[in-house]
Amino acid sequence: MTSDPITAATIAAVMGPFTLLLAAHTMRTRWRPRCGDTAAVTTAIGVLAALVLHESPPLVLLPLLVLGPSAAVVDAYEGRLPDHLTGPLLGATALAAAASGGIGMRAIAIAVIAAGLAAAVIVVAGNALGWGDIKLIPTLTIVLGHQGALLGGLSQVVLLIGVTAVIVGTGTRGAVVPYGPALVFGTVGAAAGF
Repeated sequence: MTSDPITAATIAAVMGPFTLLLAAHTMRTRWRPRCGDTAAVTTAIGVLAALVLHESPPLVLLPLLVLGPSAAVVDAYEGRLPDHLTGPLLGATALAAAASGGIGMRAIAIAVIAAGLAAAVIVVAGNALGWGDIKLIPTLTIVLGHQGALLGGLSQVVLLIGVTAVIVGTGTRGAVVPYGPALVFGTVGAAAGF
């Protein structure tokens, strides 16, 4: 479709600044995005929009596209995924999935199981995941389950977490690796078929 690049650029131009404003509003510390932050986030959102617009995007993916990047930015800067973003994200995604019928209801059931397993990981392995990650996992599982991309999403998320760990680890020894960006962008990529 020839209008996809124009549409993706328009979405990026609107959603990039919105994402940064929403992230700054939900951060605990005072943060002002710099030009590099704006360019990076706007570009990432443009790429996400182009991936999703490659085919007809399902409604279940929309909440993740709107709120997910802000959660990822907060996690990257503060190492936490705020309830003000993960709660509405889960609610809107679950409603969109439920509205899609049987496939959405199966995705919600899988998400409940995945959330339980993720919570068990915290109990058993302690610092392997944070509670913010646990709150984000059901949303991502609903999206991936709805799109039939659970295995692809898991592999993309693990790969992106590995890359993030290498990048963060080269800067500071013992630094906390934020999983949020890898979780959000890996899920969107897999759900869009990439």
